Amino acid sequence: MIAICRKVKLSPFFLLIIFISFLSGLFYDVLSFLFVIIMHEIGHIITSLIFKWKVKRVDITLCGGFITYDDVIDKPFKEELLVSISGFLAQGLLFIILFTLNKAYIIDASSFFMINKYSLAIFLFNLLPIYPLDGSKILSVILNVLMPYKRSLKCLFYVSLLIIILIVITILLKDVKIEASYVIIFSFIIKKLISLYKDIPHLFNRLLFERYIYYYPDINKYNYIKGNNLSLFKRRRKNYFYINGHYHSERSILKERFD
Repeated sequence: MIAICRKVKLSPFFLLIIFISFLSGLFYDVLSFLFVIIMHEIGHIITSLIFKWKVKRVDITLCGGFITYDDVIDKPFKEELLVSISGFLAQGLLFIILFTLNKAYIIDASSFFMINKYSLAIFLFNLLPIYPLDGSKILSVILNVLMPYKRSLKCLFYVSLLIIILIVITILLKDVKIEASYVIIFSFIIKKLISLYKDIPHLFNRLLFERYIYYYPDINKYNYIKGNNLSLFKRRRKNYFYINGHYHSERSILKERFD
């Protein structure tokens, strides 16, 4: 965990918010928000380490925490799902701990309700199926089970975009006061979403290359594809291509591509 702590990066803007909150008397609010974010990310990190995922860096921003992994794409779906929901589980555990401490009069009611207010907000925000929030990672697992990898990335992008549009329309129709924090959060998410769309070809080719150079003995399900259509390549499947009356293994097709 000490090695992980060295990989934690606070965004300059978040550091600025902490400084401003200290001057404005809202330091305890920001500290409570930061505490919940860290607990949420600790849930992800612990589960990642259990599955021996390689954590590259942990970014703490105004929009929450985001973990970057230096690892392969084609991980088992169960691992991905557990890592994705572990942040929510950590928040649930945090609520139980705080509730117990409050009942034991170790922490006061105002601190208990303040931390839980931010915890609930982060919980509901992360449930949204918008990339790169945790809800989108859960959706991504479902999409990868149901459809080819490249198509799942495009579907994830369009679902995220649709949800953002619906939220913006709701805000405009309800005449909700638009605060600076909303603009910052949506700007950050849209920037990430644009990056996802641009990275789809790279991510797809990276998956194909990983499947070419690595052997996955734990994969025991199959995907049969008519013709040499790599866009129908599925994750966690052994892909076979039916060409000219014969089946060809994915390795033989990928060998032609990368050699």
